[in-house]
Amino acid sequence: MHPAPTTSTDVMKMVKHLFMTYRNGIVADTLRKAGLPFGVIFGLQLPQLSGIARDIPHDIHTARMLWADQNVRESRLLACWIFPADELSEQETYSMACGVLSREEADILAFRLLRHLSFAPVLASRLISHPDTLPRYAGQALLRNLNQGEN
Repeated sequence: MHPAPTTSTDVMKMVKHLFMTYRNGIVADTLRKAGLPFGVIFGLQLPQLSGIARDIPHDIHTARMLWADQNVRESRLLACWIFPADELSEQETYSMACGVLSREEADILAFRLLRHLSFAPVLASRLISHPDTLPRYAGQALLRNLNQGEN
C-alpha cells in the first residue's frame, strides 16, 4: 500500500508509476498499429484505469493535469474518470470535446463525464454541429449516452 498522495504532482507521480506497473506491450502495440495518435501508449485496459481512478483523488487540478498530457493515452482517459462534473463549465467541456484525439477518447469522455453534466443536451447539440469529425463524433457519443439513459 502506498502512502496517500498529498498534491496533484504527487498523484501524477503515483499514476505514472501505476501506468508502468500495469503496462501491456501487446495491447500497446495493437493500439499503435491501429493508428492512435499518442506518443506513449501503455496499453492499460479500461478496468485497470477504473481501478486507478478509485484510488486517486477526484480533484479538478489533477484531472486537468492528466487531460493536458496529450502525449499519453492513459492520462487522457483517466482524466475522464476523475473530473468533478460540478466544477466544469459548458465552455471548458466544449473545448475538451473539441480537442479529443481519438474515437476511444471521445467515447470515454462522453460516457464517464459529459453525460453527467446538467447542460449535456445543449453540449451534445453544439458538438454535433461542429465542422470537424472528432468533435462531431464526441457529440454523437454523448447523445447516444443520453438516449440510453432514457430507456
